[in-house]
Amino acid sequence: MSISRILLGAAIAAAISIPLAAQQAPTSYHEVACVKVNPGKSAEMEKWIAGADRKLAQSLVDSGAVAGTIALRIQLPQGSASECDYAFLTFFKGLPPTPWTPEELSKDLQKAGIPMTAGEFLAKRSELATLVYDNITQTQTLVGGPKKGDYLAFNSMNTTDVGACLASEQKVWKPLAEEMVKAGNSDGWVVDVQEFPRVTNGKMTVSTVDLFPSWNAFVNVYPSMMDAWKKVHPDMDFNTTMEQMGKLCSIENTVLYKVVDVTVPAK
Repeated sequence: MSISRILLGAAIAAAISIPLAAQQAPTSYHEVACVKVNPGKSAEMEKWIAGADRKLAQSLVDSGAVAGTIALRIQLPQGSASECDYAFLTFFKGLPPTPWTPEELSKDLQKAGIPMTAGEFLAKRSELATLVYDNITQTQTLVGGPKKGDYLAFNSMNTTDVGACLASEQKVWKPLAEEMVKAGNSDGWVVDVQEFPRVTNGKMTVSTVDLFPSWNAFVNVYPSMMDAWKKVHPDMDFNTTMEQMGKLCSIENTVLYKVVDVTVPAK
């Protein structure tokens, strides 16, 4: 029962279970729902995310229906240049059940203490935002995990050989990410493969995510990355390695988000 499917009107029934803060093993699935806020609804959207959205998400997480959720707000680029104003991620412990019926949604809203019917909830959702896309992605490698306030750089990549691309990321970037997390310059790193819808001809199939604990950590990533590189890859030339990796999987686009909410089971 995907929270983003309910909030954003997606009609995909699929497996979603990305790890949150390293609570689960990698190689799992997650759903990403990208939305554009409707004109004049930005302030109301923020209240919705902090209110009904979070209440329902927390109730679902505490009941075990979902493993967790993340809400992301775009930082760069903004305005008409941004494909998404927000991205909502939903996580499952395993394969998800079938999509909610209106009756099931109404029961879960009542359980969460939200005084709305399914029809009212869905109508409000449509009033606030428009779904741009909803996809199913599989996590291949995970280091660390997100927290509220992090800056998240999402890198869309193209590759003609997914296996070779993933092997390269695992060999080169995983130890680098582990060292940066250890040094406090990063909160995590993820490699994903989009599973549905299937994509070709310049569309994203592989993506990486870099998590930064602050704006300063993001803007100063290069010096901190080079310090980490010298420790974990002392015998590898950075420029040569990047050139080789670029032939396997090239970054086509990067967007920067801020983590505005993370929902995990209450302690």
